[in-house]
Formats: sequence, C-alpha cells, structure tokens
Amino acid sequence: MTTTDLTTVATTVPASVPMWVPLLLLGLLALGWRQSRDRLVRPGVLIGVAVGMLLLSWSGLRASLGTEPATVAAWLAGMAVTLLAGGRLMGLQGLQKEGGRVRLPGSWWPMALFLTIFGVRFVLGWAKGVHSPLLDSAWFVALCAVLLGGCSGAFSARALAVRSA
Repeated sequence: MTTTDLTTVATTVPASVPMWVPLLLLGLLALGWRQSRDRLVRPGVLIGVAVGMLLLSWSGLRASLGTEPATVAAWLAGMAVTLLAGGRLMGLQGLQKEGGRVRLPGSWWPMALFLTIFGVRFVLGWAKGVHSPLLDSAWFVALCAVLLGGCSGAFSARALAVRSA
C-alpha cells in the first residue's frame, strides 16, 4: 500500500462513518466511566443492561454474520463460558445488600465490554460496507461471534451475581 492509498483510507473512512457512531461511542465511554465508580444499584437495572447488551450483541451477529448454526454455536459458546466464569472474572465477590439495592464495587470491566461490542460491530459494519472477504472467513466469523457472545455472557453473569446478593 502506498502513502497515497493510506491517506485516502485515513480520510475516507472517518468521512463515511455516520454521525451517530461517534456519539454512541462517547455515550458508551461515559457509561463505562460511570461503571468504574462504587455505587448502589437496583438489581433490575443491571438485568436491563444485560438484556440490552444481549440484544445489541445478537442483532450485530444476525445483521452482519447471519444465523448459520456454526455462527450461533460460537456465539452461545462465548456466552456460556463468560456466564459461568463471569462473576469471578469481574470481581463480584462480597457484594453487600443495602435495602432493595446492592453496593456494587466500581470496575473497568463494563467499559471494556462496551468497547468490545462497539468495536466488533464497527468492524463488522465496515467489512460489510466494503464487501470484505473477511465476512466469508470461518475464523473471522467465529471470532466475532465468540466475542459478541462472551460480552453478553459477562453482562448476564454480572446481573445474576448482583441479583443473588
């Protein structure tokens, strides 16, 4: 790739990104930063976040990769692994209930998960937009499906840990 090609890519990719995409990224960054602080939460709020992230993950999978059995199996495998290990992985031991709320320690994990889902969906949107052959590559499809499923499972594990506190 020549310098001219790189310059063209560097200027056309940002120009072709819809305006709502950077706004969504800023919103996710703000939400992720908020999750890094200790706070009292209602368990239902985290269940709503988990359901929202699951729907976002599934819609990204369905829209960009389709619902072939292998793709769905990879998504479910990613979800299962993080659902089973997520509570321990995200440091949710020792949650304390205070009335109808739970004291949730701050964590950067939600930010990482938000940005992973955003990044995978952005790359999938780009690949679809430029008709990339990556979308026909089994390893790429499996990787994206496992990442999306894994993020959904981690949010679900977090919600379940808080709910059972």
